[in-house]
Amino acid sequence: MARWTLTGLKEGAIDAVQGIAIVLQNPNIRKQRFLKIFVYLSITSFILLGLTNVLIAIPIRIARFVLWVFTNGDKLSKTQEILDSTYQSVQEIVASVPFLALLLMRYIYPKPLDDLFMESLRYLDHLNPHRGPYASVLAQQKFKRNHRLDMKQYVMRTWKKVRLGILLLILSMLPVVGRFVFPAAGAYTSYKALGKTQAIAVGVCFFFLPQWATMKLVRALIGMRSLMRELLAPYFVRMQMSHKEKRRWFSGRKDELFGFSAIAYIVIRLPIVGILGYGIAQAASAYMLTIVTEPPSKETIFKQRLDEQGNSVDDLHVAEREEDKNNSNKKMD
Repeated sequence: MARWTLTGLKEGAIDAVQGIAIVLQNPNIRKQRFLKIFVYLSITSFILLGLTNVLIAIPIRIARFVLWVFTNGDKLSKTQEILDSTYQSVQEIVASVPFLALLLMRYIYPKPLDDLFMESLRYLDHLNPHRGPYASVLAQQKFKRNHRLDMKQYVMRTWKKVRLGILLLILSMLPVVGRFVFPAAGAYTSYKALGKTQAIAVGVCFFFLPQWATMKLVRALIGMRSLMRELLAPYFVRMQMSHKEKRRWFSGRKDELFGFSAIAYIVIRLPIVGILGYGIAQAASAYMLTIVTEPPSKETIFKQRLDEQGNSVDDLHVAEREEDKNNSNKKMD
């Protein structure tokens, strides 16, 4: 496991800003087919945000009107305070709906975001002709997507986070131990992402913050961890990485990736334009990839496949020749 450093965190944040700047300078991104992707993301954002706000706001307004008609005095003010608190909590959830829906759409139809990622890599290869290429090697890799399985796993991960959020909220309401719930959750999340020392520091800091602040920060820490994995999905699927290999890959680069994901998370949490920001972050993640990894080569990918399958070099060569032969016979037929 690589050592976590503040320098790496700072470099990751700087790389995120530089990556976004490069994306905005890319003339190919402004071509029609990529502009359609951003228009599509923007329209999706407005529709989802509008629908969720309407579905939540109408019941709250009806409840306020009923209370205003049938309740008086202190009961009215206390009930309105409860409604206001409930509405703010629900608004926090609503703000995440467009982003969650976008990630779900990534598994149903990943091509638009994959195209953004690969186009950004091609532009970076054009800017740096002296180094090995990224886009051309990754584009040659054969890969298969199991959309149903990917979507099922994503829904299960999301449901797990929702259950965790509800559990933390309930536990935080308990007397005595409630005040320790979110600091402990923040420390645990930081330990998974950064390490033991940073987790202790985060837990202590969270203990002295108000509960509403710790709730937002815990949600941000969890969101940043999952965001980086989603942004780099086009790379992982082409490299055919297993779950363990992804964890090992992240472990060696966690400080820089955490710094990058912090900036990306802020961009996608911007009101209204957050989904559009996700498209920009998706393209910018290609720049981050070129910073933390060496250009992929056919030999590297070949060795990786060898380790995954547990075959000898000759066995894998034979399998590839058989596959090419079968493909040639199909074409002749």
